[in-house]
Amino acid sequence: MSEITCPHCSKAFKVDQAGYAAILSQVKNKEFDKEVHQRLELEKQKYNSDLNLAKATTEKES
Repeated sequence: MSEITCPHCSKAFKVDQAGYAAILSQVKNKEFDKEVHQRLELEKQKYNSDLNLAKATTEKES
């Protein structure tokens, strides 16, 4: 059994292998989702920047 300390109440508790794996999976999934969201936001910003540049270039040529 593994012992985990709660980050909110600082109370230690024991979990079995399956419980530990479930908690670890939740943490990994949360971090993965956070990273995907950050990358998506960066791509949106890049797309909008490229779009604005293309519009400005087109207007200049007209």
